[in-house]
Amino acid sequence: MRPLSAALAPPGDGRSVRTALKWSALALLLLLGVFELLWGPGGLAGTSQAAQRPSGNSVELLAQRIGCTAEITADTADLRQGLCSSGGEEIWIATFPEPRAQQAWITEAEAYGGSYLVGDDWVVVLSDATADQLHGLLGGKVVNGADHTGTHEHTGGG
Repeated sequence: MRPLSAALAPPGDGRSVRTALKWSALALLLLLGVFELLWGPGGLAGTSQAAQRPSGNSVELLAQRIGCTAEITADTADLRQGLCSSGGEEIWIATFPEPRAQQAWITEAEAYGGSYLVGDDWVVVLSDATADQLHGLLGGKVVNGADHTGTHEHTGGG
């Protein structure tokens, strides 16, 4: 009669079962690695991260699309900004390395008023004279800051 432990063990040598499990695990890891290489972020079969970004994602490229040459005025971890002139108007352009930095800038800027043309990773400060032209050239959406025109209704006597 076989001992109980032998009856519960799978048939065959225990070493061959462990070897089969090791090879199966290795094959699974290899398959996952190939999948990640081909279809993971920036994978060979997918679109690269650079190709997914908008074509005008640098201060210089945005300025070129506007038709001016930007002078870089800041290059920090949170933003890169530059100024250029087009048609007698000074145009301020900023690019951001991540959406969180861009959103923080927009939130702060809205309190000061003005209009901003906002793209995926960039902002251009607009004037009334340049708003339509720049929106047509760059796309994005126009965001308006707080109204500081100074017009307040006065109610009451006094």
